[in-house]
Amino acid sequence: MEKLNIDEALPVAELSRLGLYKDGKHLLSSDDITALLAGRRTSLVNLKNLIGEAFTIESLDVKLSLHHSERWGDEIMLHPIYKDITLAKGMTEEELWPILTGEMTNLVKIVNNPETRTDQTLVFEYDGETKEFISYDPLKVIVPFQVNGEKLDIKQRQDFAHGKIVELSDGTKFQYMSSLPKGIVSSRSALILAMSDNRQSPRFLLEGLAPLIVSSVQEQPFSPAFEAAFLEMRKSEGIQAEDRLQIELDDLKNDYHSPLGLGALR
Repeated sequence: MEKLNIDEALPVAELSRLGLYKDGKHLLSSDDITALLAGRRTSLVNLKNLIGEAFTIESLDVKLSLHHSERWGDEIMLHPIYKDITLAKGMTEEELWPILTGEMTNLVKIVNNPETRTDQTLVFEYDGETKEFISYDPLKVIVPFQVNGEKLDIKQRQDFAHGKIVELSDGTKFQYMSSLPKGIVSSRSALILAMSDNRQSPRFLLEGLAPLIVSSVQEQPFSPAFEAAFLEMRKSEGIQAEDRLQIELDDLKNDYHSPLGLGALR
């Protein structure tokens, strides 16, 4: 897989104006950069000394997203914290109420796109941090090819893109959430993702996942499938010695089991 040039993929001039790019370095976290590139929102970011034509703001907490238009190209959109709940265009309060109460995590609806004058399927979510309902196009979601070494079938891929809970054969459950920087909530605190069927393409260890909204209980990640996927991931990265692989897996487990380790922080 060709390595992505982040400076070419993101509007550096805008990030510099916002104080998020300086001396050739991005000041956003790697999770937030990944979120932007994947079309999701970042975590809350504090911006200092914003200057516009008719205003100056000393400090503002916002989420960022990347928007592309034919006229302006790539733009950084700012999503501040609203005082009151902001509804989504094309949706009524009655339709969105089950999401707001937590009865549902999202809602799929066909709406009319005024720009193209065609019907479009959108998934609506609620961003509790900014008090704003948001929507995304499921056709634009980047769907993993494998999770914990298990290939997703067509239905699982469609369910993932539409924000439905996907369950693996070992009982691991996960769900796409556009409003979160990592884009996934899960019944386990970590997952290993592969984005293509090319065995040479990188796998990703995704840690610190929030639990599924439908349950506050979250398991540690170490199912047999996760462990096998972790070892396969490290082998693809050049670690071949079996004793070294086992040490790395044991170290990861110890981090989760330690009172001050990763597991204690999730």
